[in-house]
Amino acid sequence: MGTTRLERLAPLLGVLFSVVMVVGFLVGGETPDTDASAAEIFDHYDDEGPILVGVIALLIAGVLLMFFAGALRRHLAAVGPEWLATVVFGGAVAIAAGLGMFLSSQVALVDAADKNQEGALQTLNILDNSNFGPVVVGLTVMYLASAWHVLVSRSLPVWIGWISLLLGILALLGPLGFIAFLAFPIWVLIVSIALFRRVGTPTAPPPMTAAV
Repeated sequence: MGTTRLERLAPLLGVLFSVVMVVGFLVGGETPDTDASAAEIFDHYDDEGPILVGVIALLIAGVLLMFFAGALRRHLAAVGPEWLATVVFGGAVAIAAGLGMFLSSQVALVDAADKNQEGALQTLNILDNSNFGPVVVGLTVMYLASAWHVLVSRSLPVWIGWISLLLGILALLGPLGFIAFLAFPIWVLIVSIALFRRVGTPTAPPPMTAAV
């Protein structure tokens, strides 16, 4: 079966994901620390406009990530170990689930601020600062499985494999894992462009030979 134009453009959904995710976190602003007072938390979430814009952006980012991951899996499975391609996709699922948990806790905090529930605000704020587990697992899996696949099969430029390996190790190193999280939109942007260059341009059909 041939590849449609939309399918050839699918890798570029990673570019959109990177832009939307960065916008979502920038608009939402830095969340209060776990030791913040109820008044500080209330001040942050009382202005719900930017928070809700950030929530919508992260929701869209999660959807875009899954479609990009589908395009990436298809390419990886076609040129190398299929089981590693599936592991990469599974990592993206965990990251998307983690983003969903984060935006859910943000909505809950806005709701608690709207109802002036100080006790709930502090509890939810602690949960909001601690619900990074699925994202850490997803980042580690997606980075390391991508590194393994690229270094074994050269499915993408080999330097992407080495960068993925470094970020996958960083994701496991406690506080240093935050570097791996901040680098994720950049990594997706790079992989998206590299993937598009590999699969986005249709190959010319072989020349027809005259019948003998």
